[in-house]
Amino acid sequence: MANVDEAGLITYLRTNRAFMAPVVEQAVGLLGLQGRHRILDVGTGAGGGLVALARAAGEQARVLGVDRNESALALALRHAEEENVLDQVHTETADLLQVAAKASGEDRFDAIWASDVIWPGNVEDPATAVARLAGALSPDGVLALFTSNYYSSTFLPGHARLERQLLTASELDWGIPADGPEHYARHVHWMTAAGLRDVQLHVLPRVGFPADADPTVRPYLEKVVWPQLLAGARARGKEAGMTKEDIARAEALLTPGRPEYVVDEPGYYLIHPTLLVTGRR
Repeated sequence: MANVDEAGLITYLRTNRAFMAPVVEQAVGLLGLQGRHRILDVGTGAGGGLVALARAAGEQARVLGVDRNESALALALRHAEEENVLDQVHTETADLLQVAAKASGEDRFDAIWASDVIWPGNVEDPATAVARLAGALSPDGVLALFTSNYYSSTFLPGHARLERQLLTASELDWGIPADGPEHYARHVHWMTAAGLRDVQLHVLPRVGFPADADPTVRPYLEKVVWPQLLAGARARGKEAGMTKEDIARAEALLTPGRPEYVVDEPGYYLIHPTLLVTGRR
């Protein structure tokens, strides 16, 4: 499985937060948070969701951000301070299942936001995790599962076969199941199985085009996406059907400064078809 050091994690969190900010704000805006006072953000990361939740819910709301990584929470609190919502938030270093279990027996939450945290790389049994979160909701509380839908994204327009191989190699490198009940694309299934009502699915595309018109696109690709894809290709590319020539081609396309660098192609674009799945207790 791929390994990420602490410095690499912080770089990933900052860069991903900046790129995903517009669509996270859009997704949070669909939750109808006005009047909801107790909100939980599980897997807070760099705090993009934490800030968006606090703003959308209003000054009377309090948002608890939970993450297992203390450095991530420190980053989230700094972001909340910079965005002038620090008084509305607090954080806790904990596992999401522990927080959900505690809430199910005591004070429940009016809304729970989980962004790119309910997947087999983070939790052993995603369906059980979603059921536990559903149990931590107050009556009519809303659970929101947001995913960047990374492995369904378009990163290499015009290079479809190579893109499929790179994404498959990355899945293998991260130990992600190819199918079955724990597959990362089963958010709607997990919500339905948890007994939530009014389950809804929203597709919110995050488009990067023109690439240089958006200052977050190149950093996101060059600090987050390309390193992951190339690491996967080098470690598991052969299992994904890649030849030595395929891997060399990928390195040429994904290396800034190379003549073939894909982002420098006229007309380059990227698309993240992000998903928001919501349900009510």
